[in-house]
Amino acid sequence: MKKDPIFKIIGLLIVEELKAILYFPIWWYSKGFLKVLNGAWNWLKDFELTMGFWLWVKNLFVPMFGQHDFAGRVISFFLRLVQIIYKGIALLIILIILLAFVIFWLILPLLVIYKILTYL
Repeated sequence: MKKDPIFKIIGLLIVEELKAILYFPIWWYSKGFLKVLNGAWNWLKDFELTMGFWLWVKNLFVPMFGQHDFAGRVISFFLRLVQIIYKGIALLIILIILLAFVIFWLILPLLVIYKILTYL
């Protein structure tokens, strides 16, 4: 009696799916986590480049608009200082949001398992 090839194909598909299901937690906490960290870091860098935070810090003591007199230097310093504080707070808020997302990434599978077990 010869086995039908369709049963062999179904068996291979089931084995492959079981391997994928068992590999998922390993991927989630290794390669997937590294992708999330890399994405968050790149997002933070892009946001900083958009805001120009370090450019403002670097030019804190440089007078604006070529005003090299005392009043021009004082006004430029305080204007840039206010901008640095504003941009620093914005960067800090984005950093907190990104850290919350990374922590959520780590907790999500455990939360799903907990909810499944408490539902049963």
